Amino acid sequence: MTDEPSAVSDAAPSAELATTVAESSFDSSLAAERGAERTVMRSIVRFIAIALPIGIAFFIGLIALAVGDDLEWWVILGIGTLLGVVAALLFGVLGGATLAAHAFEEVDKGTAGHS
Repeated sequence: MTDEPSAVSDAAPSAELATTVAESSFDSSLAAERGAERTVMRSIVRFIAIALPIGIAFFIGLIALAVGDDLEWWVILGIGTLLGVVAALLFGVLGGATLAAHAFEEVDKGTAGHS
């Protein structure tokens, strides 16, 4: 009778230990994922900040060349700015996510903290 309860009590601590190791592994994996997401977000913001003045200047110049003296200057500035902002958001997100995607691959391979 005394042998069976001791066997059950011995198994319980080992199960708790395995759970603690699994939670520790999950926490470190979650921290690596969050680090990769922050890296990608910083890259996206950086690319949008770079693309914004370039896109605005490009579209203002393009519209000024296309319409010439047919529109008022403020219309050209407004349309060029609007199109430049849209283009900067699009290409900033695309470029930033593309060039920082390696961060997710490092997390998948398990080498996120070793670079």
